[in-house]
Amino acid sequence: MTLALDVHVKWRKIMDMTIETDDMPKMPHSPTADLHPIGEVAKLVGLTARAIRYYEELGLLTPGVRVKGLPRLFTADDIQRLREIQRLREIGGFSLAELSELLDNEGLRAQLRERFKHTSRKEDRVAVMLDAIELATRRLAIIDRKLSQLQGIRNAEVEHIALIQSLLASQERDEEQETPEHDAADA
Repeated sequence: MTLALDVHVKWRKIMDMTIETDDMPKMPHSPTADLHPIGEVAKLVGLTARAIRYYEELGLLTPGVRVKGLPRLFTADDIQRLREIQRLREIGGFSLAELSELLDNEGLRAQLRERFKHTSRKEDRVAVMLDAIELATRRLAIIDRKLSQLQGIRNAEVEHIALIQSLLASQERDEEQETPEHDAADA
């Protein structure tokens, strides 16, 4: 019982702590903050806690708050990133290496958006837009490679179906030719 109380006290301290980063001023983090333990996040996104830890080990995800001896805590941005990982894996069939590259590019996209927002100089905005085009082109190349692979798989299946249909048609022709002979022999 003491252990449970101790963990609860530590949990409350984490929830009430002050978060600092180089970019942000100190801001108190209230107990109602948007932080979720790994089990809750796993249920929200439809992954296992083990899969989430694995993505973390690979560097695809970094929990919003990590304190030794306490559960990982994830922010809404972390949850969104997990949903994006899951979508790219399930729908796009991207490998973990491709996911890493796509997600890294997504981080660069966010940086470019921030640079664009914080500059009014025409030259700087043009430079940001050119960088954005280059980044989008790299992302598109990853997607095109995947589409090409999928098209190759699709083409092989179409050829397989055509072969089976040809064999079926041949089989049906052979059966039609055998049927009149049997009818004549029976008469």
